[in-house]
Amino acid sequence: MSSPFDIMVQLTEAPTLQDKHRLFSDFMEAEYGYIGVNYGLFLDTRSVHAIHNNHLSMRRGLPEEWREIYQRNRFAQDDFGMLMGALSNAPILQSNFYRMLDDGALQPQFSRVISGVRDFVSAGIVLPLKINGLRGIVGLFDPTGDCVKHDARLERDLPVIQALANQLHLCSDWSDQLIAQMGVSEMNLRVLRLKAQGLRVKEILHEIGRDNPKTVDNHMMRLRKVMGTRNDLETMQRAARIGLLKDLDRQKSEDVTRWAERLGLP
Repeated sequence: MSSPFDIMVQLTEAPTLQDKHRLFSDFMEAEYGYIGVNYGLFLDTRSVHAIHNNHLSMRRGLPEEWREIYQRNRFAQDDFGMLMGALSNAPILQSNFYRMLDDGALQPQFSRVISGVRDFVSAGIVLPLKINGLRGIVGLFDPTGDCVKHDARLERDLPVIQALANQLHLCSDWSDQLIAQMGVSEMNLRVLRLKAQGLRVKEILHEIGRDNPKTVDNHMMRLRKVMGTRNDLETMQRAARIGLLKDLDRQKSEDVTRWAERLGLP
């Protein structure tokens, strides 16, 4: 079995988000017994509605039966673990959710989700993540383990687990998932990348073959809605962090190389 340091290096070098998630999940299962591993990215945490409607996620390990129940009952909008992952800065034990449920400390809409997952998860932890201004969450779940033993063992294991989760979040590129899951179009991205290059509205319209000045703002408005940003500058900054401007960075590099060759520079 690879060491945690080896896994951190492999996470950085893995080519795709799916590869990184699989690598992280395999290690969590082999080393700590976490069969279920969920990883998500929050694009907007300004309201409960935004949290549940502007997030991306990858899941592995829990039974398909639970996913069907989750979707059929629309549990996402009342998922207390997701909400706390988006708003909290400290890890939350699954046993704490169950304790709150037993004590009647949860509102009914939250209770129904936690009560449902209890049939499929015995122990686990929710890890809120925040790196480079991007909020994320890792959920680690043990379907059959002893809750008391899990929580006691976690006091020793948490620093390593947290470091690996942070590394996963730091090196992950969600751009393809954003395009696929949130309905971002190629024209949205083209306008975004032209704007990020510093082109003015007239220049962007010329590049995309349009005449109406509102066209540019309509595309940027769509991106602001998806990414939960308030203005174009914030949108471009978040797009860069997520990876949506990676092609632009490559194009700039190619432009520099081409001009260096023309000028005879080394």
